[in-house]
Amino acid sequence: MMSMDRRKFIQRSLGTGALAVAAPYVARGAEPIILKLGHPDTALHPSHALGNQLGKMIQERTGGAVTVRVFPGGQLGSNTNIVTGLATGIVDLCIHTTGGASSVYTPLQVLDLPFLFRDAATAERVLDGPIGQDLLNGMTATGIYGLSWGTHGWRITETTNKVVREPADLAGLKIRIQPSPVFNAMFKAIGAVPIVMDITELYLALSQNTVQGMEVPFMAVASSKLYEVTKQAGLTNHVYNSSLLMASKVKLDSLDAKHQEVIRQVGKEIGPVWRKMVIEKTAEARKICEDKGMTVSETNYPAFRKVVQPVYDEFRTTIGAELVDKVVKAAS
Repeated sequence: MMSMDRRKFIQRSLGTGALAVAAPYVARGAEPIILKLGHPDTALHPSHALGNQLGKMIQERTGGAVTVRVFPGGQLGSNTNIVTGLATGIVDLCIHTTGGASSVYTPLQVLDLPFLFRDAATAERVLDGPIGQDLLNGMTATGIYGLSWGTHGWRITETTNKVVREPADLAGLKIRIQPSPVFNAMFKAIGAVPIVMDITELYLALSQNTVQGMEVPFMAVASSKLYEVTKQAGLTNHVYNSSLLMASKVKLDSLDAKHQEVIRQVGKEIGPVWRKMVIEKTAEARKICEDKGMTVSETNYPAFRKVVQPVYDEFRTTIGAELVDKVVKAAS
């Protein structure tokens, strides 16, 4: 039987639980415009509830002329395909991490440099400032509008049974990562064996020992029930896990100007709601994981930060030395 904590987490994350929010009013004879919003997580993840909230706000402010359907992980494609679908117009809206979005816009990799941000306040200051705005603006050239910044919560390191406190604890372990060159270099520097894999395949891979660990936030562990196949969590906090609300340029440009403005405005307003939700849901998810038998350990942060320093040198050219220096300085 589902525990009360688990039930409460699901209910709060889903809200009404609907994939589409009913439009309050549509003019007689007019068909509402339906926008498809994709995200890589399960329907139990807070991203799904966030998408529904976003859709509700858009529908209310357009008088029901624009509706939003939210599609969880895998329904609109893999992690990477959801983002590339924005550029081609197959996907209209998307909530995704910078790790996923950097597949189409390389400069976003700067936000995934290991142990860049020591706390959330610093990360938010950088994202809300000129650097964050420049990154959003730069995405336009790829056919994607970056609308606002959010987060999926700190990425930590979980294993099936190995306690993680020092970099040496991950030596030789096969760790699932998202498709990102920075994450690949990061875990190689630590001594692990990074394996790119869609999160929808992760539960089975862990249960069959194809991989022995992963590096996802607590919310993903709880929503995908990964606590059933992982028993150790090290609070590496190696990436703040910046996330974006994005829109297809082709689709957004095709809408009436007034509807475009509504979507952009709602996108800005959803940011603070998003961050507050993640703080609350991360705490709930951690409790669920611990109640399910996971052991959470503090880690030697300075040791991890030191061992990944070569990653910064490796990606200065790929990302751009000027941008890397600017972000590192702002984060220090």
